Amino acid sequence: MTDTILSVRDLGKSFYIHDRAKHVPAAMGISFDLKPGQLAALVGPSGAGKSSLLKAIYRTYVPSSGQVLYRAATGGIVDLATAPETTITALRRAEIGFVTQFLHCLPRLSTLDVVARPLLQQGVARPAAHEKAARMLAALAIPQQLWDATPATFSGGERQRVNIARSFTQGGRLMLLDEPTASLDPVSRENVCAMIEAAKAGGVAMVGIFHDMGVVERLADVKIELRRKAFEDAA
Repeated sequence: MTDTILSVRDLGKSFYIHDRAKHVPAAMGISFDLKPGQLAALVGPSGAGKSSLLKAIYRTYVPSSGQVLYRAATGGIVDLATAPETTITALRRAEIGFVTQFLHCLPRLSTLDVVARPLLQQGVARPAAHEKAARMLAALAIPQQLWDATPATFSGGERQRVNIARSFTQGGRLMLLDEPTASLDPVSRENVCAMIEAAKAGGVAMVGIFHDMGVVERLADVKIELRRKAFEDAA
């Protein structure tokens, strides 16, 4: 995989339902390759396993089967499905980012510090971290007068934009996006799409969940369609 940054092979995740005494598959047999600057879109109805698959790549969930072969910045290949937790933690901090659906942050922390925090944790000097965080907040149209306030006081759409700003401030060679354009107004959605396009142009590879097919047609290089039949088959 010399020109491939991520190679997913027969990836599957199932959950054990204790009261039914059986394993229920969330997503099974998923395979695709991703090069730097490409975006793979996970599409399909609610309950088809899109979030489970994304979390299996990030290793929030331990995959039940398959491989997630990631080419690290050093050039070495790491199977994210089986790598030690210390390796996963180091890659998350330096190379693999995740845009979650909901913002989780320390209470009373200012918006600017929330967005800059991943860089500060990497050892970046506070002025440089704040400068990049400010650029991201401005790009997503968060008014400067709000930067000293805590995001806990913001609307849902504003918190989502802060969440996206934080993830893109951290950056990475591979970014995983869990419905990044959901719950956003048209102007904010356009700003996020432009930010994704800029990251792709810079060589960042991405895997994302999308429900807006117009966004998928605009951004995706690879489309992986999941279906709910995995649950129906297990019933």
